[in-house]
Amino acid sequence: MQKNKVLILTFCLLHSAFCLYSQSHLSTQSHSGAVSNLAYLEDGEKSMFSAGNDGFLIKWTEDDMGEHYQISDLPIKMIARSPNGKEIAVYESDGASLNRVSVWNWKTFSRKYAFRFNDSLTSLSYSAKGNFIICGTASVSGAFFLNSTNGSIIRNKIKGNTGVVSFVQTSDTEKSAIMYSPKGSLLYYNLHNGEKKASFNTEYDLTQFCLFNNSVFAAGVRGNNIYVIQAVTGNTLSTFPANNPVLVGSNKSRDLYYITNENRQFKVYKIANDRNKAVIAPELVRTFSGLKNGESIVCASLAEDEIYAGTNLGNIYKFDYAAAERVDVQMSLTDKMYDKIYDVAAVGDDFYFLTPSSIFKSSYDNGVVDRKAGNSGYTNIIPYGENIILWSKDSKKAVVLLELSNGSLSQLFAPEGTIQVLKLYGDTLIDIEANSSVNSFDIKNLKKRELFKGTSIQDAILYSENDLYVAKSSGTAPNVPLIYVNVNTQETVPLPMKGNVAYSLTYDYAKTNPEIYGITIYPDSKTKKLTTAIFAYKPQSKSYRYLHSISDEDSEAFINLSENVLFTNIGKSQVRSYNLTSRRDFVYKRTASMPVKSVKNQSRLVVLNRDGSISWYNSTLNAVMADWYLTVDGNWFEF
Repeated sequence: MQKNKVLILTFCLLHSAFCLYSQSHLSTQSHSGAVSNLAYLEDGEKSMFSAGNDGFLIKWTEDDMGEHYQISDLPIKMIARSPNGKEIAVYESDGASLNRVSVWNWKTFSRKYAFRFNDSLTSLSYSAKGNFIICGTASVSGAFFLNSTNGSIIRNKIKGNTGVVSFVQTSDTEKSAIMYSPKGSLLYYNLHNGEKKASFNTEYDLTQFCLFNNSVFAAGVRGNNIYVIQAVTGNTLSTFPANNPVLVGSNKSRDLYYITNENRQFKVYKIANDRNKAVIAPELVRTFSGLKNGESIVCASLAEDEIYAGTNLGNIYKFDYAAAERVDVQMSLTDKMYDKIYDVAAVGDDFYFLTPSSIFKSSYDNGVVDRKAGNSGYTNIIPYGENIILWSKDSKKAVVLLELSNGSLSQLFAPEGTIQVLKLYGDTLIDIEANSSVNSFDIKNLKKRELFKGTSIQDAILYSENDLYVAKSSGTAPNVPLIYVNVNTQETVPLPMKGNVAYSLTYDYAKTNPEIYGITIYPDSKTKKLTTAIFAYKPQSKSYRYLHSISDEDSEAFINLSENVLFTNIGKSQVRSYNLTSRRDFVYKRTASMPVKSVKNQSRLVVLNRDGSISWYNSTLNAVMADWYLTVDGNWFEF
């Protein structure tokens, strides 16, 4: 079956100050994972930002369109908007050792700076005038103040350590700040002299802590109870039972709102108050239906007379909270508009694309979606002559050969461990299983052979019939990132290369005595900060050199070799090419999503993006020719 491309040309948001680097796109596509945070700028432009575990920021405007841009390959945990209306601070984390705050200019899609913390963050906020960013950390040091202009730490802003605080807000003049400690304290600081002005005992271990009614009241959740507190004394005014409530509080709002999820419905409640005198019991103001199976509201934010809410399935809802007794059907702003492309491979003038359900052939010049076969759970493809090899990364799923002429599948081999890497050289497959074994598989004779057994193996190439080069972690013996193995004798020789780890090896299989290219990560000898570098290694002289490096750790970068040009996404944000003859370093403009793979044929360069879209390039020009998304009904949607 063939389907023609649907050419729907929408806004290509090229911003003049950043047109050399990237562009966003407008759509109502949902986040691909849970929505983690929402941020509205009070007294600013009427727009809401949503952040997700997919690393995307989306700016939602009054016309309910979302401007999408991916800033990270990590989940975004928190966001805060600057009062200047242009910048947004973002907390990214892998949930372990990588905890980074970065500041972005949304007008230009450029990162101003980034600051890496040793500990996870517990809060993130701008001061009222935007002069500094306050980062609460899960350490005894507690809150750090960053200069919002350059990201440097402002020393002695507070005398001593605050300890762990999960909420910080300054006064409108930035002369003082209020902080909440989960140990059960409200802390007030003078930001001119750094002295603690007051400390009040209050409820402990509250989550979703917020202020409302011009900082007169505070609220938080513990268990299935909402606690309302007098903010200037710490006294608990009222406690109300609620099942997993999502608080919606704002200094600009006199009342506190919260949302509960109930069987594909969600309900909005209001906790009103009579200023300092009393807090009134919750009142049900709205009930909405329309949630999908298994969907629930997980975060929400006030935007004047409306509420934006994000769900665990990545959708955004917007609704008013005027009292009404009826049950309203609420449709989300977002929808799953696009199918995700898992992998892409070049075959002659065409490209093969793998989606969750299909394998299809297409090209930029004809735009025809030619479905060749179904996909039964595979995530990766390798072209082999007129056929396709299917395999799944990080899986024990059998590697199979798909004959495109008749659609038949035949098993090549079943891995003993999960496959990390699978490469094709001629009629031989090289695979890395469970980071502990390197194997070859002769496709014509259907014979599998173990070439090397070790630990912390990242990659390998079979340089000749008996010469194997293995990239590994240097934390295991031998303590180097690259080793040579004689397949026949099993002699292992550590190679003279520094680094903590090497990976992404490649070479020109058709050349005689070619160089080997790869990526290594190594610490600076003085600062100990990590550098990620592309290297070229000469087996004949046992020497290496660096072709390109960045002052950061990028453990998932790729490189691939096409004729005499290396393509890479080192640095995560963009694809660049390095001509090995002319030594020309060329950077391609990126699209809304980050690149994860590039594939080139004679006339086109295709970049597969993290969100499952593809970007087309003429390999000699840095501009994006087009961004293509595959719609759920099997057509191309072009930006």
